[in-house]
Amino acid sequence: MGRRVYVFLAVIMMILCIYITREWLFSDEQGEWVGAWSTSMQAPFTDGISQEGFDNQTIRSIIQPHIDGKKMRIRLSNEFGSSPIIIDEIQVAVSKNEAETIAGTDRNVTFGGAEKITIPPGGKLVSDPVSLKVNRMEELAVSMFVRKPTGPATWHPLSIQETYISASGNHVSDSSASAFTKKEEAWFWVDGVDVMADSSVKGSIVVMGSSIANGNYSTVNADHRWPDYLAQRMNQESEKNKLSVLNAGVSGNHLINSGSERGENALARLERDVFNETAVTSLIFHQGLNDIRHYPEYGPEKIIQRIKEIIHASHEKGIKIYGATLTPYKGSSMYTKEGEKTRQAVNDWIRNSGAFDGMIDFDKAMRDPNHPKRYLPEYDSGDHLHPNDLGYKKMAESIELSMFFENHPE
Repeated sequence: MGRRVYVFLAVIMMILCIYITREWLFSDEQGEWVGAWSTSMQAPFTDGISQEGFDNQTIRSIIQPHIDGKKMRIRLSNEFGSSPIIIDEIQVAVSKNEAETIAGTDRNVTFGGAEKITIPPGGKLVSDPVSLKVNRMEELAVSMFVRKPTGPATWHPLSIQETYISASGNHVSDSSASAFTKKEEAWFWVDGVDVMADSSVKGSIVVMGSSIANGNYSTVNADHRWPDYLAQRMNQESEKNKLSVLNAGVSGNHLINSGSERGENALARLERDVFNETAVTSLIFHQGLNDIRHYPEYGPEKIIQRIKEIIHASHEKGIKIYGATLTPYKGSSMYTKEGEKTRQAVNDWIRNSGAFDGMIDFDKAMRDPNHPKRYLPEYDSGDHLHPNDLGYKKMAESIELSMFFENHPE
């Protein structure tokens, strides 16, 4: 009788060991999903490719994840679509050069086990986990085939990264670039990539801003936006404590009144572009200069009040928010003395009010000491409003990384 009990217990233990081992090998609990890349979606323009959409074509988007991951998943958006979008097949692969991918790295992407998907108007979908190890040093190519006309497309224009479009047909599996005859500086429908990250990654930090966050005037296809440089620093300088960096910059965006081709105003898009990101812990906020340029009658009070609303909304969600001072703009179009007074007043409030959880002084980092209302010439793209690549790198270098990890001790 005793021997039977021992045998029974031994069998039970063996079954438990097999179950535990299987769970350890295959469970998603071996890491945490963290946003590795994102972009802010916008409504289609009234004309051009976003209005025309696609028909029997393959769209290959190139993205640069900011952290490593054991596996990945993609997020698609039809946020601003007026009709359902049918995508017949999606693959992801490691990018090699422009539209070319590395053969053998391609993986099918499914959603609830299905390859063909329909995204309803205003809807979003998150893919099943994809067994592709993500290396932050390697770009990814997300290829989507649409057999039928899509109609107007939810997109991110002025991506500072080219997307490649085929003349016709399904080319998601092609590692060659030969079928991709057209390119467009925009992302379509893909609004994020999450990865299963290791314990050194403490979450994601979102950068919210306008054209300077978007990286306007930086080198196309080079990932030289200042959030890209910040992500490089985060990986290189913080071995045990890291944050992924997600970019919610929209060219031309405003705090208050934002035109149809400039994205929704900062407060209106806060929930979608920041709070709904995966594992977000912090926000770097850098906006207000477009409001000053286009609406000099606002004065600092109206701008500061809107920023206070964004700070309050972030704190309500338990998200820390770091304010960045507004960069110089004398010499650019729409510069006024009245606007400069407002910029100085807003910057003084950002530096000294204590309303933010931390402060980043982009103005000090970028200005010419001899002409503080202007950029230092070596950082100026030439329009006296946007930095060049070196200027974007300097912005990232001016950020004190330690302030992001106060709640994440080693």
